[in-house]
Amino acid sequence: MSFCKFLSVASFATALSVSIASAATFTIDPGDVTVSGGDFCFPGNCKLDGSIKGGSFDLNNAGDTATLSDLFDWQVVTSSPWASGAGKYLVNATLNFSSPSPASTSGSGYAGFITLLGSVSGGVLAWTSGSGIVDFADGYRLSYTLKDALKLGFGTGTTTGATFTLEEAPAPAPVPLPASALLLLGGMGVLGGMRAKRQRTA
Repeated sequence: MSFCKFLSVASFATALSVSIASAATFTIDPGDVTVSGGDFCFPGNCKLDGSIKGGSFDLNNAGDTATLSDLFDWQVVTSSPWASGAGKYLVNATLNFSSPSPASTSGSGYAGFITLLGSVSGGVLAWTSGSGIVDFADGYRLSYTLKDALKLGFGTGTTTGATFTLEEAPAPAPVPLPASALLLLGGMGVLGGMRAKRQRTA
C-alpha cells in the first residue's frame, strides 16, 4: 500500500471513530395508575388496583422499536377469598421518564373485570388516549402505544405493555481528537508532501 493510500485510510478511520453515537437508554419510573368507578362483589368487597412497574430499554437509530410487555400491573383485590363480582372503571396513567432526560406523558381509558370465587377472572382494558409523542430536552423524540387487553384465566392479576419507537435522535456530538493524534496526522501529511516532492524532482 502506498503512503498516500495509507494516509487516506487512516483519515477515513479517524472520521468514523468520531462519528459513532452510542444508544440512548430510556427509563420509565414506577408509579400508580388512578382507578375510579364502581364494583360489586359478594361476599365482601372488591376493587381494581393498577400500577406502573417501570422499566428500561435502549434505542439508537430513528425507527428502532422496543416493547415493554409488563409495564402495567393489574390486580383485582378482594376482602374475601370467595368473592365473586364485577367492576367497571376509568383509568389514568402517567409515564414519568427519568432518562435520557426527564419527560412525561399520560394515557387514559376504560377497564373492567369479573371474578368468580376469587380464582377465575376475566378483564378488559381499552385505552381511549393511549398513543402519542414524548419530546426530550436533549433532542430525542419518542412515540408510544399503550396496549389494549382482553384476558381470561386463573387468579386475579395480569400485566399489560406498551410499544415505543424512536422518531428522532440528536446528531452525534463531535469528539475532539487528542493533541497527539492531531500531531501524528499533521506529521504524516508533511511526510507525504515531502515524498511527493522528491518523486517529482527525481
